[in-house]
Amino acid sequence: MNFQSYFAVSVDPYYYAALIVDFTLLFAMLVLVRKIFGRAAGGVNTTDELAEKDNHAFGVSLAGATVALAVIFAGVASGDIATSLLIEGAFVFGYGALGIAMLLCTRWIFDKIVFPKIDLRQMVSKGNIAAGILDAGNMIATAAVIFGVFSWSGDDWLTSLSLVIGMFIVTQLLLVLASRYRVALFAKRNDGRLFRDAINEGNGALAIRFAGFQIGAALAISTAGKLVIFQDGSDALMSVAAWTIVAVVLLIAVILLTALAEKVILYGVPVEREVDREGNYGVAAVEAGAYIGLGLLLVSLLG
Repeated sequence: MNFQSYFAVSVDPYYYAALIVDFTLLFAMLVLVRKIFGRAAGGVNTTDELAEKDNHAFGVSLAGATVALAVIFAGVASGDIATSLLIEGAFVFGYGALGIAMLLCTRWIFDKIVFPKIDLRQMVSKGNIAAGILDAGNMIATAAVIFGVFSWSGDDWLTSLSLVIGMFIVTQLLLVLASRYRVALFAKRNDGRLFRDAINEGNGALAIRFAGFQIGAALAISTAGKLVIFQDGSDALMSVAAWTIVAVVLLIAVILLTALAEKVILYGVPVEREVDREGNYGVAAVEAGAYIGLGLLLVSLLG
């Protein structure tokens, strides 16, 4: 009786050797996230921030970075195994380092473009929980999209590298548009009041809802690769163009669906008052859960 036919995993020793190489490299980079995050935050001592200063905002932001890197590394590890362990290790390490660089870049974009009038990093260093939640949500959202791009790209490493960098730029533009939409919607609902002022005042509930929307939108965008067939060579640009069109359509769809979900799930609840002005964490959590749930639903239906 052949028991191997009952298992879906490979029995090739090389397969498991490659898995060990991948896991060792990615786990090592994940463990180093505290050091990397501390340097990116201006050379702060993460131990002091967490244990001595009890900076909860910094802890929330660091947790978001850890989850985001884990998601990105999962995308890196999802590709095909190379023909040699040396090449496999170089590939995984290179893409892992690229993922870290992208995450640091997206923090800069979020800080300078989405909220150019406030310094989120400084607010996090001062213990502003709302700023920490925004930072964490943005990194996780970006990681979800990068995961989709890694999974979508082809086997040619040079083409894949160019593709991942190009798609990162596109996805950042889409996430910036989604963020600006939420900021404008807040101002419309609150007689022109600025979103950044509410965050500066520490409205953590508003930050939770914003982060939930971003992650839900990112999950929807990441599904675009399931609807477009990647073509190598001269057709790669057309593949990217098709991916971008589908991603924009999915982003619009999730914006409309979140508006509908808010009215249905929280029917009778004055959301503007409860979240925007009173900082009701319960209502904000329900909204964020609905937004992320919609994103996961699209991933399941279209994946």
